[in-house]
Amino acid sequence: MVWAMLRHFAGTAVMLAWIAFTPTSARADKEVQALAVATGAVIATTIATPIPTESDHVAFEAGRFDPVKNAQPATAFGVEFRAGEILVWRLRPFVGAGFTTDHSFYGYGGIRVAAHWGDHVIVTPSFAIGGYSRGEGKDLGTPAIIGRFGIDLEYRFDNDVQMGVGYHHMSNGKVFGQQTNPGTEIVGLTLSIPVR
Repeated sequence: MVWAMLRHFAGTAVMLAWIAFTPTSARADKEVQALAVATGAVIATTIATPIPTESDHVAFEAGRFDPVKNAQPATAFGVEFRAGEILVWRLRPFVGAGFTTDHSFYGYGGIRVAAHWGDHVIVTPSFAIGGYSRGEGKDLGTPAIIGRFGIDLEYRFDNDVQMGVGYHHMSNGKVFGQQTNPGTEIVGLTLSIPVR
């Protein structure tokens, strides 16, 4: 059974890499390609390990909006509720919202999978769907429906408080026929506090 799961998720990682690197008319940015490969690698490390229990957490983030393309950078602040309960397999739900100093606002909800590397290091890829209000910030296309794809690297202290860094890409992928898809990233410091 373990080998069947390994084959299945190795196949998933290969498929993600193929999607990320195959030329298409709406080719993914290099940032998205790297996140897809990293996500596949992280998920592959979790397959043969026991599923750890997790508490619900409220996570706070402060960082930089659009630091990679640097077209319209701003300071970003966000908050997330990360449920400890598993939906299916190792996937846990989360919801979040954030804003920038350019008066942009975004909200999202999705799934995440945590890879526990030892007792203290947690690497968590995530994917969410949400909405974006531009304010005076960067135009992410119309309608402003976004996908948010990223990864968090955090250190868990003995009291279950977690601190780390997050890197998340947001874009519309032209899924709803948008003409503009510049995409953006948010890189920030995170503090996650258990709530039960």
